[in-house]
Amino acid sequence: AFTPATVEIARTGSVNWTFGATHNVTFSGGAGAPVNIGDTFAGTVSRQFNTTGTFTYQCTIHAGMTGTVVVH
Repeated sequence: AFTPATVEIARTGSVNWTFGATHNVTFSGGAGAPVNIGDTFAGTVSRQFNTTGTFTYQCTIHAGMTGTVVVH
């Protein structure tokens, strides 16, 4: 599971995903969503959110692994 499953940030803020095993992040939040994160084995990947809204995402490798970024 992504921890935390939901984060709230200000517009132009960034979210970091830290992976210790292979994961990806695929956004389904519509217009303004950042670029997806491809399969990443280890390390930290960051995405900036420049548009207000609610952006849901999932790891397509692991069923049920979802999260949400709420941008104010």
